[in-house]
Amino acid sequence: TKALIFFVFLFCAGVVALSGKQGVRSLLSLLGSFIVIIYILLPNLLAGAPPVSISIAVASLILFFAIFFTHGFNKESVVAFSGTFIAILITGILANFSIEIAELSGFSSHESVYLNFLNDSVLDIKGIFLAGIIIGSLGILDDIAITQASVVSELWRANKDLSKLEVWKSALKVGREHSSALVNTLALAYTGASLPLLLLFSGSSAPIEMTLSREVFAGEIIRTVIGSLGLLLTVPVTTLLAVLYLKNSKGGASSHVHHHHHG
Repeated sequence: TKALIFFVFLFCAGVVALSGKQGVRSLLSLLGSFIVIIYILLPNLLAGAPPVSISIAVASLILFFAIFFTHGFNKESVVAFSGTFIAILITGILANFSIEIAELSGFSSHESVYLNFLNDSVLDIKGIFLAGIIIGSLGILDDIAITQASVVSELWRANKDLSKLEVWKSALKVGREHSSALVNTLALAYTGASLPLLLLFSGSSAPIEMTLSREVFAGEIIRTVIGSLGLLLTVPVTTLLAVLYLKNSKGGASSHVHHHHHG
């Protein structure tokens, strides 16, 4: 416990030292996100609420904290929130579709088996897996949306004579670079989380396609692919909203500097 307190304190001190007031705001939004997950998402899922609708509702609350608390109430934040929310809805639909097509049951871990057993099989385990995909991709989606909104307003601040099409093309170029790096981040994060599992199966003599088609691996692959698709969708959606909405914003961008805050 002492070690945990020490490292959490070290993390908070590091964020505040590096980012000042904005760091404090991002820590508060992180705290808000966890409060929403612990006190709204988990009790509702355990009570048998439909996982997809509750996770999308919770996702929008988390996004509200993450975007407006950290970056302030301004036009870029509104654009980033709208773009991310649209991407979350599309990600949810894609995830639902992929789980059906791949015939995943959601029982990819011991935890889901125990959860089902302890709750007399009344929980929608497949839906909970889906909710996990939606919540898991939030941090990165909000990151890319804020960046795209900031890039668009900075381009117009630098040159007010640029046409909407020129700004769209330039911002999309930045978004492509950023999203390709984040896809890597997402894939490596999931790979790191399932490293013991990978080691376990790498010593197995079973054919690779048989190993990959096990639910425990197939679930992680679907999670990574759908999260990445959501991420790629966020770029054009948010950029388009920003180009349409931010052109005549007074004073251009808010003066914040974008910081990565993968959640």
